[in-house]
Amino acid sequence: MAINQLTVIGAGLIGGSTCLAARQARFAEHIVAIDRTPDRMRHDVADTWIASSDEALVLSALARSTLTVVCTPVGSIIDSLPFVLAQGEGVVTDCGSTKARIARVAASLPGGRRFVPGHPMAGHPEGGLRHADANLFRGRTWILCPAGSEAPAFDLVREFVLACGAAPIELSPEVHDHSVAYTSHLPQVVASALSVLAAEADATSAAGPGFASATRVAGGAADMWSDIFETNGGEIGPALRQLGQRLQAMARDLEAGDARALMATLDQARRLRGS
Repeated sequence: MAINQLTVIGAGLIGGSTCLAARQARFAEHIVAIDRTPDRMRHDVADTWIASSDEALVLSALARSTLTVVCTPVGSIIDSLPFVLAQGEGVVTDCGSTKARIARVAASLPGGRRFVPGHPMAGHPEGGLRHADANLFRGRTWILCPAGSEAPAFDLVREFVLACGAAPIELSPEVHDHSVAYTSHLPQVVASALSVLAAEADATSAAGPGFASATRVAGGAADMWSDIFETNGGEIGPALRQLGQRLQAMARDLEAGDARALMATLDQARRLRGS
């Protein structure tokens, strides 16, 4: 049975895709998108578009919302949670890329038990609403961190995640942030550093599919990644240090004419990919 109203704050790639996925699944009778630039709206995404600067309409929409999904950068999520949770009695979730600081803020707020921290593990090299896709989350993991959430709120968000075609898993906020430091944040740093290093070495004329694959996520939206590095630096830093130590050891071996450790790493990676 469809909920009355789904409200999405921040209708970019992720927010627009949640709207489209919910519409495809007939999860909500009415879908509202709140964004800074509703003039760039796509009519297939939401039934109603509201400019985030229109406070009266935003208040009205949030008061009527059954489920609100905040799809903005982490810093904006943290700043907006007190306001969002103060409107109405609806359930609230987010799609932020780090969770520990968001969960701590929510726990300190009235209504915080109606909030379920979340993070869909899906994306696109090019962000923005124009790339929004109803099938973006299909078959993808969607992490939920419901330790401080009341059961009805968690049940509704889990139902929403399933309606989007994703596979929900539960982690603590701390385990989430530790894990994504290796699986999401470190790859972004490495891809970006490799892209810059190759350009500085004047080597990009020899780039092929392997280089394109390795640097596919290089760059990224500045506002999103600035917040990620600020809120998860305590996990990303050690991960970078561990990788750096391994690369330094491989470099020393190769310079000495010994490729055994590097080949063992490649062999282990092949086995991991096949598992």
